[in-house]
Amino acid sequence: MTSRWQHWWRSLTGRADAPGVPAPAPRRTATAPAPLAPEFEWREVEAGPDAALQAYAPPPTGGLPEQLASFQLTAADALLEEQARRVRTVLREIPPPPRALQQLVSPDFVSRAGASELAALVMGEPLVAAKVMAAVNSPLYGVRQPVASVSQAITFLGLTTVRNICLRHMLGMSFNSGSPFGRRVLDTLDASGGLAGALCLRLAPRLQLEDPGALATGVVISFVGHLAATTFQHASRAPDDAVAPGALLPRLRLQQAHWGVSAGALGQLLMREWKLPAHLAADAWALESVLVTPLEAAPPARAPALALGYLCARIGERLACGQFLGPQELDAVFDSDPDFHHVRSYLGLPALAPLPALLREERTLEGLRV
Repeated sequence: MTSRWQHWWRSLTGRADAPGVPAPAPRRTATAPAPLAPEFEWREVEAGPDAALQAYAPPPTGGLPEQLASFQLTAADALLEEQARRVRTVLREIPPPPRALQQLVSPDFVSRAGASELAALVMGEPLVAAKVMAAVNSPLYGVRQPVASVSQAITFLGLTTVRNICLRHMLGMSFNSGSPFGRRVLDTLDASGGLAGALCLRLAPRLQLEDPGALATGVVISFVGHLAATTFQHASRAPDDAVAPGALLPRLRLQQAHWGVSAGALGQLLMREWKLPAHLAADAWALESVLVTPLEAAPPARAPALALGYLCARIGERLACGQFLGPQELDAVFDSDPDFHHVRSYLGLPALAPLPALLREERTLEGLRV
C-alpha cells in the first residue's frame, strides 16, 4: 500500500522511489557532504497577482557578512499555495502535543491560573509530570533540597518557570526519530530550549523588560520548527548539517536550499496545524528573524525583548552543544559570528546597555553549561 509519505514524495519530485518511512536517513559525514538535492526543489507553480514572495532581506551594507547579504529568510506566508500544501502534508505526520498544551498556552489560563491549577494540569499528564520533576531537580535550577511534588516546585521556582518547563516537555513529546543521529539532534534541541528559556528568565527581570514569562515562552516556542525539521531531513535525506544544532545561519541556508523553507517557517505552519494561539507563532518568528533584521528595521517598542530572546536562544543552543562561553568566547562570537551580526547593534539600545556585563557575570550562566 502506498503511504501518504510516498504520495507526497511523488507529487513533489515526480519520482516513484520514495523513501520508506521506517528507514532512517543515512548519516553523511562532514568530510563527504551530500550535494543539495535538485529533485527536492519545488515544482514550478503558476503564481497569481498576490503571490509575490515576502522575505526578510537585509539591505546591503559595507559591514554585512557575505553569508547574510546573500540570504533571504522566507516566511510561511510567502510560500505559494501549492508549496505550503506540500509542507503541511509532511507536518501532519507529526503527532500533536498533549491536549493539556492547549490549556497551558491559552490566554485565559496564562492570565488567571494559579499554582493549584497549574499543578493539577501537570499531574493530569503523568509523563509530563515525570519530566518536569526531573528537570526541576537538575543542577540547572539549583534547588537546595529534593523537590517532591509539582506544587513544591512552583513554590521554589515560581509559576512562570514551572509553566515554561511544562511547555518545553509537552512540545517535545511530539517529536521522535528512528536514527541515533536524529535522536541526538532532538535531545540537543530540546535541551537548547530549556537552557535558553531559563537564561531568558534570569536576564529579562534584571533588564526590567516587561513580561519575562511571555518572552521566555517565545524563546522555547522558537525551537518547535527546528524540532520539526528533523522530519523533513528524514523524508528528503538531506545532509546532517541541515538540522545539526549549533550555528543558525548555515543550517537555515541548507534548509531553504533543500526544501524551500526553513525551520522558523516550519514552526509557523506546524503551530497553525496544532491550532495554537496565533501570537505564539508570530512571536517565535519575530524572535528568530533578528538574525536578518537590522536594528533600524525592527519594531522600536519590541526591539529590546526580541533581541534578548534571540540572544538567549542562540546562547542556549550553543551551551547545549557543549560550547564553553566565557568572556573571551562571547567576545569572539559577537565580533565575527554571522549569527550575532545584527544583534550587536541592538545592544546599543538603552534597555540592553547592562546586558554585555550581565553575560560576563559567572552567576548568569551558572548551572547552564552542559
